[in-house]
Amino acid sequence: MTLLLFVRHHKSPKWWWRPALGAGFCGGFTTYSAFALKIDQYFQVHNYGSALTYALASLLGTYLIVLVTHEALKNKWVKP
Repeated sequence: MTLLLFVRHHKSPKWWWRPALGAGFCGGFTTYSAFALKIDQYFQVHNYGSALTYALASLLGTYLIVLVTHEALKNKWVKP
């Protein structure tokens, strides 16, 4: 996500950022797969409270990390 914020604030990223973006995009699929698998495992054993807790912690934690990273790096990357 930090890489996407960097690209957002720079009009022309260097050529070597493209492979990194691709790896990040593909990595997102594996991360989502692991997330979905864990939720499914909780549902299989009827542990709905843990599934809800895991899902909320994952989603809110990710949002919080992106927000903090964006705020911390925005002044460094944004050109006046």
